[in-house]
Amino acid sequence: MNRFVVEHRIPWPDVDLARMVYFPRYFSYFEMAELEWIRTQGHSYESFLETLDIWMPRVSVQANYHAPARLADLLSIEMFVAALGRTSYTFGYEAFRLPERTLLADGTITIVTVSRNDFKPVPVPEALRGLLAPLYEDAPPTD
Repeated sequence: MNRFVVEHRIPWPDVDLARMVYFPRYFSYFEMAELEWIRTQGHSYESFLETLDIWMPRVSVQANYHAPARLADLLSIEMFVAALGRTSYTFGYEAFRLPERTLLADGTITIVTVSRNDFKPVPVPEALRGLLAPLYEDAPPTD
């Protein structure tokens, strides 16, 4: 399985009074990985949506927390495709503390592809399916 990986050092604004990462920040880290992956495809997020001629609203987010991350920890945020349907796909994520790779959190974000005109679900564009293919958790679905 191929994963897209970004590293992130925990800054002061991301921690609570106990100097642990405030739990909703993980969703920002997950999205940061997605946006960096889009950049590696040669796009900004805006140009990515324009090129595909769709919107991509998030319809479900979920996270599990395994160990605390603390101020100045270096994290590895790893992203993969956990599921791919006709009109949606789900990114899976794992966040590890480096260098020992302690699993801190894992989660998913499900994204639906919708028409820019009426916001109704449309099939995941073939161009997007092709970009997602290298990140499949297992073998790509055959639909």
